[in-house]
Amino acid sequence: MSDVSGTCTACGSSIYRQHLDSGIARYENGKLMCAHCVAEFEASHAGGDDKDFEPIELDTGDEELKVDLSQSRIHSASSATLGRAGAWDDKKFKRQLDTRAISATRCRTFHAKLSEAALEFMNNQVNEWIDSNENINIKFATSTIGTFEGKHAEPNVILTLFY
Repeated sequence: MSDVSGTCTACGSSIYRQHLDSGIARYENGKLMCAHCVAEFEASHAGGDDKDFEPIELDTGDEELKVDLSQSRIHSASSATLGRAGAWDDKKFKRQLDTRAISATRCRTFHAKLSEAALEFMNNQVNEWIDSNENINIKFATSTIGTFEGKHAEPNVILTLFY
């Protein structure tokens, strides 16, 4: 009987390790309960009986809680600011680009759907970006396949160039 992990404190039935591992048997309020007793426990507490809980109040002290939204870090994004080679601006970076260094100073990521036309478009984007930035010397590149969330979750090839 090495499979038996314990007994239900409510009904006394045997509880097996696989039931604990899968979550159908578990501890509730410090008591080990079998799958049937857990189901009864959940059914009895599913009605929204909140008499055991007290409301939580936010203590702001004597001062009124003020939030300054003028320095919000959330900014809107559009197709004009994301994903277009023309929207890339190296002028905003403080660290100087060092083409002679062995290590990379910056990176740029491209992605495309897994289709021949999309990969050809990404190749053109990469080549146009390199051609338009003569001071770029690519030090390292990495690629992977990952899912991009959007209207539809689709696999994409993700290419990161370190320069």
